[in-house]
Amino acid sequence: MRKLMILLLTLLTVVAAGCGSDKQPLPSENKKIAVQQGGQLKYGSLQEPNTLNPLLSDFLSTAEVGRLLFSGLVITGDKGEWLPDLAVDVPTMANGGVTPDGLRITYRLRQGVKWHDGMEFTAEDVKFTWQLIMNRKVNIVWRDGYDKISDIETPDKYTVVIKFKEFYAPYLTLFTTILPKHRLENAGDINKAAFNRAPIGTGPFKFKDWQIAEAVVLEANTSYYRGKPVLDSIVYKVIPDANLLLTQLKTGELDIASNIGFSYLEQVKALDGIRTVIAPTMVWEHMDFNLDNVLFQDVRVRKAIALAIDPQAIITNVLKGVASPAYADQSPLSWAYNPMQQPTGKDINTARNLLAQAGWQPGSDGIMTKENKKLAFSLTTPTGNRQREQTAQKIAEQLKEIGVLVEVRPVEGQVFFSEVLKNRRFETALYAWMSGIDPDNTNLWHSRKIPGAANAYTGQNYPGWRNPEVDRLTELGVRTVDIAARKDIYFLIQDFIRQDCPVVPLFFRGNIDAVKTSVANYQPNPTPSGNMWNAWQWGFTITK
Repeated sequence: MRKLMILLLTLLTVVAAGCGSDKQPLPSENKKIAVQQGGQLKYGSLQEPNTLNPLLSDFLSTAEVGRLLFSGLVITGDKGEWLPDLAVDVPTMANGGVTPDGLRITYRLRQGVKWHDGMEFTAEDVKFTWQLIMNRKVNIVWRDGYDKISDIETPDKYTVVIKFKEFYAPYLTLFTTILPKHRLENAGDINKAAFNRAPIGTGPFKFKDWQIAEAVVLEANTSYYRGKPVLDSIVYKVIPDANLLLTQLKTGELDIASNIGFSYLEQVKALDGIRTVIAPTMVWEHMDFNLDNVLFQDVRVRKAIALAIDPQAIITNVLKGVASPAYADQSPLSWAYNPMQQPTGKDINTARNLLAQAGWQPGSDGIMTKENKKLAFSLTTPTGNRQREQTAQKIAEQLKEIGVLVEVRPVEGQVFFSEVLKNRRFETALYAWMSGIDPDNTNLWHSRKIPGAANAYTGQNYPGWRNPEVDRLTELGVRTVDIAARKDIYFLIQDFIRQDCPVVPLFFRGNIDAVKTSVANYQPNPTPSGNMWNAWQWGFTITK
């Protein structure tokens, strides 16, 4: 969700190989693939969007459909490289797009780009999008970075000059979705605008229909600036039951099914006419402590719990090996990941010693007790993800080995994210974030990002971590120009995460997709650009 990272190609290759990635080359990489023009592709998703305006939602399904409908100024490819989208090129200091002090970023826009209704895309749309994001009456899910901008100038229709109050290192991560000024400037309450259900974008596909609880139907944008997409249409089918999704794969009713559950891996591999695409992602699974809870205010207790949890066993038994262990908050795909981190591994004896040092002793029932209070708490997790529910149960089993009693508490997904986390109504919580393309995690770790009445419940520092040095480092990280110096800063933050243990890092999940062998040019993308990033190239191979 957050983040100017250049993924290390070597690391990506290693991790992808470790996960058994089977990637279909793009036409530019393999000229021998013959792809037919036209056709309708059916894409299966377990989740329905809650809106089709990506600025108003953090749902994966909204982001996926949004990638088909909208464009950004730049985009990241499947190896993490920055590529121009609505911009002609990626602004850097080398090409003059960024001033030496980093305070002015100039984007040169493509000319002749049309919105789906035929109106011309211009610099005014970019400026309007920023103004909309900064409108506090609009329920924007992410303002970080945009609030560092002091002004946007539009010297002509095809030039945007972004002026920053201070240097903001992840500047390329902004403006991933541009909205049409002519459609929204007089729309009234944007939160309730009809646009959110029937949007107009500049992306490769146009909105046609949304059949609630069934499908979002999209048709090719024949005026797309890269050229007409290969496919005529994409049907984004909503299939909230994993077993039904598997059935539709078997019967040929789906061409692609994404985010296949780990427990279904072997079944999918056995399907005729289906290839299993396994690729790394930047989805970070972790367990948060509520640090305002008296049980977790002693770091020895938190460290003991972390030492009793065995992520590798969970990866092997629950995720079928499709994940890599997490040692802190940075993915192995990130340039800010510290490769020298050493996993502590499960250590029951050290965990018990730490609890003893903190004054906890086994009671008659084996559960640790201190001052007549048991070391017992709930682990809250969103429903609808069988793998996560199994992970929670495994954690409960593992912690019982050191006399810690855990009650797994499933909560409906929307309630979990909008109420439980936002209001910090949990003792511990198990969930995942999509790590961003830049390592900046100010929103997760800075003390001013602890959601509460004082900051209008903004920010995602749900553990309530208060560390003045981490605050200083997160602020310094986004103001530092030199990438080597930035790397040192994020290495230090990773050290603090392990020392203070506000969360228990578990793993970075791999992603399992099922793709018909007749589908060409499907290219998984581990960055927040997602697997829809090149959907305009998707098609069906010509059978002979």
